[in-house]
Amino acid sequence: IAHRPGMPFSNPDQALIHRFIADGSRPMAFDANPMARALGAELRAADLRAGTVTLAFAPDPLFIQGTGVLQGGAVTAMLDFAMAFATLAALPVGGSCATVNLNTAFLRPAPQGRYLAVGEVERRGRQLAFTHARLLREDDGQTVATATSTLALVQPDS
Repeated sequence: IAHRPGMPFSNPDQALIHRFIADGSRPMAFDANPMARALGAELRAADLRAGTVTLAFAPDPLFIQGTGVLQGGAVTAMLDFAMAFATLAALPVGGSCATVNLNTAFLRPAPQGRYLAVGEVERRGRQLAFTHARLLREDDGQTVATATSTLALVQPDS
């Protein structure tokens, strides 16, 4: 799906995906999303046809809870970003989405460090997308959490 000049993106995160692809798919930091910036988010890979993305995260110490690991909400947010970005990658230009259901499984503690979140669209209809994601430690590839979500789709104006 190529961006047509003069056709606006309704979601700045979808615009980031298209800039990333147009720029040769070099790692690209998030620029319009304050939460993603706080989590040190970077777009690493995107496949528009398959509806998959890989995001990297280096969460700020702000997200470390009392036992020295990442707070569960921060872990869930990284997974949610991966699933939303996978959905945005699969939508026509100008489309958007919103999470309506999210389920996270925490498999092991997530110490402060660098993480990769891989999101994929399992099925996409007209109004809903069904997605899943994995959060892996970048240094050893161990999965620390997984998630599934349902996203409502906002279709672009025709």
